[in-house]
Amino acid sequence: MTVGRLVWPFSLTWAVLLTAAPCVFAQPGTPTAGEGTVSVTYQNYYLTGHYSVDGRKTPNGATHSKAAAIELDYGLTDRVAITATLPFIASKYTGPRPSYFVAGRETFPGLLDDGSYHGAFQDLRLEVRVGMRAGLVALAPLVGVVLPTHEYETIGEAVPGRNRRELQIGANAGMLLDPVLPKTYLHVRYALAAAEIVRGYPAVRSTIDLEAGRPVTSRLALRGMAKWQMRHDAPAPDEFFDDWVIHDRFMVSSFTNLGAGLTVSLTRSTELYAVGMATVSGKFGAHIARLLTVGVTWSFGGSFEGFGAANASRAAGPR
Repeated sequence: MTVGRLVWPFSLTWAVLLTAAPCVFAQPGTPTAGEGTVSVTYQNYYLTGHYSVDGRKTPNGATHSKAAAIELDYGLTDRVAITATLPFIASKYTGPRPSYFVAGRETFPGLLDDGSYHGAFQDLRLEVRVGMRAGLVALAPLVGVVLPTHEYETIGEAVPGRNRRELQIGANAGMLLDPVLPKTYLHVRYALAAAEIVRGYPAVRSTIDLEAGRPVTSRLALRGMAKWQMRHDAPAPDEFFDDWVIHDRFMVSSFTNLGAGLTVSLTRSTELYAVGMATVSGKFGAHIARLLTVGVTWSFGGSFEGFGAANASRAAGPR
């Protein structure tokens, strides 16, 4: 794995976590058969409020979350890879009592919003992508699913997630910007996601993740990133007023996140990374939030002499 590997963090509460993706962004190319990576990530997520339907900030409903996640990215063949991610999330409500406002609606803390941390495994994410090339661009169409691991609590702010299955389709793309910007890479991911219909309410959205970066030394790479979510088909807050106590299951927001980070290569097969992101705009109940992610990734198989295909070579193209 090179310092150009893209890491795109997910938030630790449902509003961003389920609208994002695995903690380690799938690379535009695919690993060779028998090769792959294992990533372990720790995150701190600070929610200080919500954006209203029309984009105004409402600084309340605060939550502090922590999470640990493990991700496996593995080459099934030289062109087909599978990624599996499972996070464990612990959240604590730190906002006002007896109530706060989300999207203009008065909202009351749930059973888990008692000021203590509550932890649970959240949703298993599986994604398959197929690597190909279009000139200098590495492409990888993808299909993914989100599967809740169990029937966890969904009422309140300190919940693990929204307990809703989801299908995602999209593609990754990446390229080096030589000779215009030497040693600089650009990665883009687009996904259209549709959650299962619950109580007659759909949830369809698009996400675009963009990252650019370049190495500054043989071991250190700097990176900048942006994430956009666009709400397509989902009920407005007035449409599920009778179900507001479980509004988190139905709310689909639009938002923009910006961030920066760095990657440090310790060995040919081990990297450390750190990323900071913050929400800069949003609508329909999006979180006012900031996120810090740190983690480590190990590469295995083939040229790394780990488990897997002993003689496999590294896949060509930007990683």
